[in-house]
Amino acid sequence: MSLEIAVSRTSAAVDLETAGCGSVNAKGSSMEYKELLAAFAAKYGIEGLDGADGVAELDVEGFRVELLDDPQTQSIFACAEIGLPPPDANGAFGEMMLKANFLLRATEGATLCQNPETNAYAVVRPFPQALTDVESFAAGLESLVNQAENWRSVLIGIKHAEEAQADGAAGSSDHHEMLSNGFFHV
Repeated sequence: MSLEIAVSRTSAAVDLETAGCGSVNAKGSSMEYKELLAAFAAKYGIEGLDGADGVAELDVEGFRVELLDDPQTQSIFACAEIGLPPPDANGAFGEMMLKANFLLRATEGATLCQNPETNAYAVVRPFPQALTDVESFAAGLESLVNQAENWRSVLIGIKHAEEAQADGAAGSSDHHEMLSNGFFHV
């Protein structure tokens, strides 16, 4: 899979599955935020990714992914917003989020949450610096974007179903049915 990644209006096609490079963090020492971003940018030919203020943004497959340095936990958090809550925010989607977060069983190590600053739902994944090299970071970002795409589809489906119900249109009121045949099983 080739992901389109853009930073500060500079974009590069990146093949995260076949890029193949030796381990950047071979000694097992903690890779600092800026060092990891620099190594990631160098490997994938991305210009302008510096994270000088502890925040960097990427556009990956149409998702704005924020990379946040958290010195307190010595982790890098990647966050991709998937959309604003449906009118019934505490209803079907909220229930699915909570169930999916249980043991991270439907999120591949990410967490579904609501951004308190924007009110949007988001998929967030931590990358402990001591355990993260360029390859695991790239694979984790790819997984995060895949999760964001899948959960955005579910959110859009719920919004459409709720709109159809509000308009009196025929349609399933069982939002869990959207998940039974697809990627998620909650």
